[in-house]
Formats: sequence, C-alpha cells, structure tokens
Amino acid sequence: VHPLLPFHVLYQVQDFGLKHLLSMGSLRLLSLAGCPLLTTTGLSGLVQLQELEELELTNCPGATPELFKYFSQHLPCCMVIE
Repeated sequence: VHPLLPFHVLYQVQDFGLKHLLSMGSLRLLSLAGCPLLTTTGLSGLVQLQELEELELTNCPGATPELFKYFSQHLPCCMVIE
C-alpha cells in the first residue's frame, strides 16, 4: 500500500482484522467509519500506527470519548475524525 493513499476497510471488519493493519507501519490514512463490530479494546491498538496522520471513526460504536482522549495522548500528530 502506498503510504499516501487512503486505506478503506469494509464495514464488517472486527478487532481480529485490525491486528493485520498493525503491520502496516507506513499507513497514513485510515477510515473505519461505520464499522459497528469494532470494540474500544481493538481500536486502542491502533496507537501502534505511529505514522498515522488521519483516522476516521464516524459511526463506530467502539469509539468512545475515553478512546479519543487516549488517541490524543498516544497519536498526537493524528487527526481523529469522530
């Protein structure tokens, strides 16, 4: 995957599927919008993607206010779209 191209995931993705993304260290843009099966625990692992510049989590029930705070602390250069 080219590091500047967005990577869009199907809405059926689950926490297990996110683990595969963690090996994509150069990932810059990620949209998980509308993924109802993701949990806060699964999403919190995305902090391993330190090159991430934009993360979209709209309509994602696992994206809680606590998670957004966690991302702001651990991914300070990433714009997280709620």
